Amino acid sequence: MPEWYHPTMTRRSLVSLALAAAVLLPALGLVAAPAAPARVVAIGDVHGAFAEFVSVLQKTGLVDAKRRWSGGKATLVQIGDIVDRGAKVRETLDFAMELEKQAAKAGGAFIPLLGNHEAMNVMGDLRYVTPEIYRTFASSRSEEVRAQAFTEYVEFLSAHAGHVHSLLVPADDASRAKWLEAHPLGFFEYRDAVGPNGKYGRWIRRHQVIAQVADGLFLHGGLNPALPFESVAALDAQVHAELDGFDRLWETLSRAKVVWRYMTLREALAHLEEEQKVLQAQAAPADPAIAGSIQKLLGYRQWMVASSDGPLWYRGLTKDAEASMAAGFDALLVRLGARYMVVGHTVQAKATVTPWLGGRLFAIDTGMLPEEYKGRASALEIKDGRFTVFYGDGTTQPLTAPAPLVVKTPTS
Repeated sequence: MPEWYHPTMTRRSLVSLALAAAVLLPALGLVAAPAAPARVVAIGDVHGAFAEFVSVLQKTGLVDAKRRWSGGKATLVQIGDIVDRGAKVRETLDFAMELEKQAAKAGGAFIPLLGNHEAMNVMGDLRYVTPEIYRTFASSRSEEVRAQAFTEYVEFLSAHAGHVHSLLVPADDASRAKWLEAHPLGFFEYRDAVGPNGKYGRWIRRHQVIAQVADGLFLHGGLNPALPFESVAALDAQVHAELDGFDRLWETLSRAKVVWRYMTLREALAHLEEEQKVLQAQAAPADPAIAGSIQKLLGYRQWMVASSDGPLWYRGLTKDAEASMAAGFDALLVRLGARYMVVGHTVQAKATVTPWLGGRLFAIDTGMLPEEYKGRASALEIKDGRFTVFYGDGTTQPLTAPAPLVVKTPTS
């Protein structure tokens, strides 16, 4: 690892140092930052576009022809959303996990960030997982696994037969065929793989929400200047606490057979809403632990991890009028000890990395997955004070580097 980087330092101490600097340096009129690595490269949403991801890494010199780390002590930040949509999600995940190890061994760093799609998947929101993705997780036992799961599912719903449920027991060939279509081969293996104890689930749950590298802030969606939070470390900790809490709630409710362990989030919420009505209507008092768990899970939409104003989902920095955002955004950067911010999440027009808000915000989602977005891969390099975009088609784009932020102090 480079001397400036350590996972704990990045999430806690590094941010605290930056905040302290932001308080102590106004007298000098400039925002200070931790020592910068010689080279930082940021890459936006991948969505299973394995070939495009590898290609742009090779064009930046971070990966060689054998797909191994060749970036030395450089720092690579992947801004989130590796998963969903593209057929080669599993191949991309395996590659990224291996690259993380190789970069660390070479004295560099690969920092994968949490995107909204990673959070969705570990919470069972599978709207964008395709049958092609599921098939890459299938094995010779997948037919047997699915048959056993179907038996469990029927038993679960049959045990709740006295309730009025939107989820009905598949009782005929047509309904069974519909269930099988919704649970293609590899579905259950995928759910296990992204679960709390799964290979990919464990890795994803370790991802930072926000990384501060020198004087830059990197995150998936963006930071709403109006969002009340103490520090990026506190915001990061809050999102991780919510994901941990979700896992505990899911375990509690599945063990109590209130939800079936392989339900999607959508199915579980519909089921829990009806279960809650049943508990409220029955004469005997409900188990307070179960009733409380149901209530908490039903309220997940208010959590930071799922909020449209939260760091994984916020789009306002590139959607709202810049004139109304600029002052608040600059003040936010000053408070956090940063000079600029790099985000993904929102595909940019003309598949071009785009500066916003006076050139202090760089939006780098250029629609890497061609069959979905018809875009191209891109990478933003910060080196020797210069900002340069490398595109997968071989072109480059110089950008104007943001000037140091001047901290305005009240005059007497």
